[in-house]
Amino acid sequence: MNRQGMKHWSVLVLAVVLMAGVGQANAADATLYEVTENMSIGFDGTAVLRLATAALQGTANLGTPLCSDAVLVTNPKAQSCTVTAIGSDSVDLATGLGSVGGTYAVVVQGDNNVDAPEFVVQTGTFTGSMDLSLAVLGIAPLGFITNGTFTIDQAPGVVIPFSGTFRLPFSMSGKSKTTPQKGKDAFYLGDTGTLIKVGTDEKSLGIPTVRFEVTF
Repeated sequence: MNRQGMKHWSVLVLAVVLMAGVGQANAADATLYEVTENMSIGFDGTAVLRLATAALQGTANLGTPLCSDAVLVTNPKAQSCTVTAIGSDSVDLATGLGSVGGTYAVVVQGDNNVDAPEFVVQTGTFTGSMDLSLAVLGIAPLGFITNGTFTIDQAPGVVIPFSGTFRLPFSMSGKSKTTPQKGKDAFYLGDTGTLIKVGTDEKSLGIPTVRFEVTF
């Protein structure tokens, strides 16, 4: 999630983060990472909009709608399910509010056991309301999806509600400990104001990625 058009996070919030220390986020039912994003600024006649399309990949926990018994028929020994997604959002830069939607697929290993899974075993769509107000208004590196729904192509008529949290990576390096800037030590902001260090497996080509946590 590119931060163009977004202000710096508030000094007050980051001061609270420093006092809270290092921690972990609450467990999610699925966690995806933004591998790529294309962003532009548009105008619809009444509002300046942040328009973005991103590709994500991650895993869903066993027993969730994205990792059900029907999916596991193809790989009954799996401990999780790999999920890929393409999502697009439109957000009003004055409020940080907007909408999001896209497609997803659950994939397993296909004809190459060395690279990432690619054989599609489930597909569907998702929609929701996007809330990037904390990030856009410079309060905190967080975003949310509310009123989210998944629909599964292989189960017509089934609508699965979900909520989501975006954690934007940021750095506390440099002379000012309260001014995020690019650096080798990147963090996510936890639910209780703690710092969550970005792991080596949370980077794409060495670059920290946006973390998207889904709860059903």
